[in-house]
Amino acid sequence: MGGATLLGFMTDAYKLGAGRIWLVLSLTISVIILNLFFLKRLRRLGEKHTLYTVGDYAAVRYGPFARYPALIGNICAMAALTGLQFVAIATVLNLLFGIDRSVGIVIGFVFLTLKSYLGGLTAVIWTDAIQGTIQTVGILALCVVVYIASGGWDAIHANAVEQGQQAMLSIVGVGPAEIFIPLLTIGMAVLVRQDKWQRIWAARDIKTTVRAYWCSVGLVLITGGSIVAIGTMANLGLGLSPDNPALIYYQVIQATLPPAFFILMLVVLIATILSCGDSFLIAGSTTLVSDLVRTRVGDASDHKMLRYSRLSVIAMGVMSLGLAMAVPRLVDLWVTGSAILASGITVPVLAGIYWSRPDDRAGVASMWTGLVVAIVWQVAGHPLGLHPVFVGLPACIFVFVVLAFRPRPIASGVAYHQAARPSS
Repeated sequence: MGGATLLGFMTDAYKLGAGRIWLVLSLTISVIILNLFFLKRLRRLGEKHTLYTVGDYAAVRYGPFARYPALIGNICAMAALTGLQFVAIATVLNLLFGIDRSVGIVIGFVFLTLKSYLGGLTAVIWTDAIQGTIQTVGILALCVVVYIASGGWDAIHANAVEQGQQAMLSIVGVGPAEIFIPLLTIGMAVLVRQDKWQRIWAARDIKTTVRAYWCSVGLVLITGGSIVAIGTMANLGLGLSPDNPALIYYQVIQATLPPAFFILMLVVLIATILSCGDSFLIAGSTTLVSDLVRTRVGDASDHKMLRYSRLSVIAMGVMSLGLAMAVPRLVDLWVTGSAILASGITVPVLAGIYWSRPDDRAGVASMWTGLVVAIVWQVAGHPLGLHPVFVGLPACIFVFVVLAFRPRPIASGVAYHQAARPSS
């Protein structure tokens, strides 16, 4: 849960109510699916083939050309997630010092990129552990304070009835798009996101990985649910009416906390931003180095690879900066990056773990189809009012299934499963 989640989800919940819990549920449902059906297989495949990225797996399963659509999809997602943190930093700087949003985004880019460039993965792991703890405790404490200040459930419900806003207290009080878009974008992207797979392969052993992911399910539900609850209570309980709903977090802590604790909750926000921003930068740079650099330079020296890794951090930062400038709305930016990844990569990559029939052509062609269609649809401004995921994902599935069932000689997928598929 990053700073963009804290600010973006709370803003959405303030405007639309408890139904925005589907943003949180899309994450938790996907992590549960990943843990139940794919985690152990991915871990064993990673150990067998020395995998570091989603592109590494795609190349093993569908041949070397499958690496590139997996690379592009994950770079889009990681750049969007990193860009979210730049926007979140810019929002904080605008509130505290009146700094222009665009200037604040650039400051966020410089700070997070420099932090990741100098610290590397080890520094990110330790700082994330500390910042993540501060974030979780702070958000839970704020939720309790806001609930008490709102007068409890009876007062919140009475206000909703008086305002004719009872639907805001229902998790199904939103339209189908508000349920299915998060599930098909944020949710499906989580299943093949580089930062998730990287942690699976980096953990000490399978048991550690499984325990960590089950813990993450609980933490995301509790923390994310608290954020949505705070946003909803800010409207129906506290009755706040900020000129800019994007600043609802600051309105909440200003209305409910004394000055000293107000500053403390700003620290919680900053910790939340930092705990995710550098993680996404490192995950994206790992993808660039493994899928783009390592495949070309071969067995380069450690010193040379370290230089490439640091340069890739800068490259990821620049791409994230461009996305943040282009789409400076928090949840919209996250959904956009996730839609591109989910449309092109999720189905071929995950289906290939269990299904031996699809060969290289089916995997590569379907990935490129989903990616290109989703990107074109996004750039074109959502023609016919359709979100890119509703066009790119079906196109990917159609090509994947048609090519998987076409008549052909023994497919490489069969050979892959015979040689590499791990036991359950």
